Amino acid sequence: MVIALIIFIVGLAIILLDKETSLRIREIKRTVGIKGYRSIYSDAKGDGTLLKSDTYMISGKPDYIFKKGDDLVPVELKSTTTDTPLEKDVMQLAVYFLLVEENYGIRPGKGRLIYANKAYEIDNNYYIREKVTEIIKEMQSIRNGAVHRYRVDKNRCHTCLYRDICQYT
Repeated sequence: MVIALIIFIVGLAIILLDKETSLRIREIKRTVGIKGYRSIYSDAKGDGTLLKSDTYMISGKPDYIFKKGDDLVPVELKSTTTDTPLEKDVMQLAVYFLLVEENYGIRPGKGRLIYANKAYEIDNNYYIREKVTEIIKEMQSIRNGAVHRYRVDKNRCHTCLYRDICQYT
C-alpha cells in the first residue's frame, strides 16, 4: 500500500512538472508569435544538451529551439527590460545560429530575443554572421596567446561587462 502511494505521488509530480513545462512553452510561443511551431529543444531548467561546433570551437545552450518544417528558430529569454536589443544579446543569438546550423543541419532564418518588456525578431543575415565570426576569431587568437593592444574608449567602460577584469581599464 505504501509503495503504491509513493508511485502515485511520484507519477503525479512528473505529470504536473510536464504540464508546467508545456504551459511555459505555450506562453513563450504566444508571446513570441511562433504559432504552429513545436519545441524541439529546451534548456529552461538547465538540463538541455550542450550544443557544440567543431568548426568554430564554440558551445552553448539556447533557452529554446522551435521547429516548423525545415525552419528552426532559436529563442533566448532575458530578464532585463530594454527599448532595443542589446548588441551582446544579438551576438549571443548569432552564436546560437551557428550552433543550430552545425548541430541540426539547418540554417535558421531568424531567432528571437525575449526581454521582460518586449520581444525582438533578429534576422540571421550576412552582417550578423560576419560580425560574430570575427568576434570568434578574435577570441581564438586571444586564447592562442596573440593579444593585441586596443584603443579603449573610456566612455564605454562603465557599461562593459568585462570592466572588472579588463587589462586596459
